[in-house]
Amino acid sequence: MVSSAVRSLTPWLPSESAALPGATASTLSNTVCRMAPLALERPDLERVPSVAAALKQLVEQSMVLRSPAGGWPADLPQTPENLGAYLSEETWELLDALEANPLSSPASTAPGIVPITVLVPHLLWMLASGGYEIMRLIEGVQASVFEPDGSGTAHIVRLVPVLTLTIEESRYALDLVTQTDPVPSLHLPETTSLRLLDNDLDNRSRRCKDLLEQVAQILSYAQPGLATLLGDRCSVEALRPFQTWQPATLSLQLHLAQMDAKAHPRHSGRTGASPNALYLPSDEKQPSKADTGFTLDDFASTLIEDPGDATAGVLGNWLTFTNESWIQAFLNVCAQRIVAQNLPQIAPGNGGESATSELLRQREVFCNLVTYSATDLVQGVNGLFKHTFVHEPVLVADLWPRLRWYLAQSSERVMQLMGGVSTQVLPPGLSWQQGSLYLRPLMQLTTAQRSWIIDLSRGRLLPTSSQALPADAAVDIADAPWRNPLTVAELTTLIDRDLSTHTPAIAALRQGTSIHLHRLDAEAGCQPGQLTLDWCFTLQASL
Repeated sequence: MVSSAVRSLTPWLPSESAALPGATASTLSNTVCRMAPLALERPDLERVPSVAAALKQLVEQSMVLRSPAGGWPADLPQTPENLGAYLSEETWELLDALEANPLSSPASTAPGIVPITVLVPHLLWMLASGGYEIMRLIEGVQASVFEPDGSGTAHIVRLVPVLTLTIEESRYALDLVTQTDPVPSLHLPETTSLRLLDNDLDNRSRRCKDLLEQVAQILSYAQPGLATLLGDRCSVEALRPFQTWQPATLSLQLHLAQMDAKAHPRHSGRTGASPNALYLPSDEKQPSKADTGFTLDDFASTLIEDPGDATAGVLGNWLTFTNESWIQAFLNVCAQRIVAQNLPQIAPGNGGESATSELLRQREVFCNLVTYSATDLVQGVNGLFKHTFVHEPVLVADLWPRLRWYLAQSSERVMQLMGGVSTQVLPPGLSWQQGSLYLRPLMQLTTAQRSWIIDLSRGRLLPTSSQALPADAAVDIADAPWRNPLTVAELTTLIDRDLSTHTPAIAALRQGTSIHLHRLDAEAGCQPGQLTLDWCFTLQASL
């Protein structure tokens, strides 16, 4: 079983995979743990009006101070301590709001029973949602891997998250993405130097150890719920068949693995459009997942446009967002999300005792550090890769995977549905249809001359919008963690709520935002236009 939450993000995975193959995986698939629940849901504190207002004010002021036009003194280093001195008032307003709205009862974090097969997709989503760059590494990226003599060879390098369960003297390790036994022989030594080559990724040469440390640092702020697993081993109780409850530990290690020394298969920018149909027949040849990527190797194929094809070439064009209010809202929301993930650590405890001056100082220092890190990840120059696509032109081929990630990281439910879930659907007037239900995010670029529609799930150009399942169709999703069955309309409401709550700037693109599309032919030049996002549900039927 490879979780649909990550299948859409890993085009090199086989389309069909066995359910946890191998002795180790078989043992883990039948093991449950008693452990504190992972912080999958966004903290409730960020939805308290006074906390939300203080959080927004703190982040907005921090973003202004650190912007090029913010007036930051040229001779003063931008550090958490220096930034905190300028944000003291806003910081204490947030701390006071948290003091007035204490955390819920500790009973809410009491240990519960968690099967390993349930834990795995949760961990995958938390990792992939930690950052766009982390998602790219999970997918696998092209990189030059350097030998000790300085020679480099092109390989596909991917991030390998390994979950390890240790019971007494027994140790069980699982590659979370392939859900098979890890292959340590493919893991790159920490001292190995590599240079990432894919699209807009940072192409500086660095050691594997340094890259993994930066990934871990980003996760420490973007997904602090992983801290216990990524740091010291997490103590749990494990129960296996024919055994009693036993003390155990869980840990999560990150590695970089070298895959086959070959590049992604090339495909033309003039891809064939997917069928504009409500149901895709099971015997119809579907595009290979390996054919859905767009790399620099594909760029040349987009430069010459076929006049008879209204969609060809747009992936190789450049785009600039021009609506400054949307840009600022987008950047602020991204930074607020990171700070909000850390509110439980910033907030006072539940003991009810009066905070000492030292505890208050520690909370202020930590709040300054989190705020600095959040703004640095969004618009700083020292981020892992290039973190934003605003205030500068971006290739359309680089934009669509970023928008796909911003949609997918809003909730595990959204990512699962983008990857496809097994279901049966009963449309009005028809019989039950079995297959895979997909959430299809569609990006439409419109200028005065023409319009393009890109399916963000695959990065494919479509001639028209996909024909969606009717809103009143009944949907019965296998193993759905939400209420079941649903109508398509009810499921759409759940998705709309997830996006509006967690990624409001992306949800606002449903109404569209202004752009400039930089056409590569001199006659067209720079054209004003509109970018709009929409989403619908389709069913890929099976026999």
